[in-house]
Amino acid sequence: MKKRISLCLLVFAVLTAYAQTDTTYKPPVNDGTFGNTVFPANPISRWSVGLFGGVDKNHHVIDVLYASDMKYTDMGGKTAGVSASWHAKGWLSLRADVAFVQKNYRMDRDNRYLPFVYTESVNNYLSVPVTAVVSMGRTFRVCGFFGGYAGYWLSGHRSGQSLSVTYLTTHSEEDTYFDADYTFDEVRDNRFDAGLVFGAAMRCALFKKLDISAEMRWYYGLTDIQKNYMVNLNPRYNTTRTMQVGLSYWF
Repeated sequence: MKKRISLCLLVFAVLTAYAQTDTTYKPPVNDGTFGNTVFPANPISRWSVGLFGGVDKNHHVIDVLYASDMKYTDMGGKTAGVSASWHAKGWLSLRADVAFVQKNYRMDRDNRYLPFVYTESVNNYLSVPVTAVVSMGRTFRVCGFFGGYAGYWLSGHRSGQSLSVTYLTTHSEEDTYFDADYTFDEVRDNRFDAGLVFGAAMRCALFKKLDISAEMRWYYGLTDIQKNYMVNLNPRYNTTRTMQVGLSYWF
């Protein structure tokens, strides 16, 4: 994770340096508004709002230690939200989102005694990322962004098959299925979520006040999804990557 974060910071720094030398960019409305100062003459001209939606894939990070038969695999999900951006200069803006993000994963028991045991976990989060965005170009723009996010674990759902008393006596798998909403435990579950977020986007200006975007984003969780409720606790984190499209309106 440290290497990826360092690479992201390097790319972000290069984009920032290059964007500062790019004088061709102008917002898709009121081309002369920004001038050469950080604060535009018309304050409302520095804002844009937007909607976005797409798909994501989550990687559940856990060291299984001695339980080597437990295999965790990535699962897909959905993301959607709203955004607001303040454009300080043609190449620099600050963006805040309110996003619904699913952080799903699957666990399989990979051994000859329990080949059917698995659990699919669907987890719904509300995340609020705040990022600095640098961009270059005019009609077509390349953007890079980096920042942090805070969020809250809204709800969860669990489905799959488990080992049951019935199976131990009859070896029948019929009674081992489960499918139910997740019940939070105040002692065990940490519903607060926070971490780093970074990514890149391509944006295209439409008409005078609209643009569309295609974006790739990574959420790197830095908070354990469990509270410190026992000794020698094995921490668990989520790393989520999203692919999303958006539409923005410039005031």
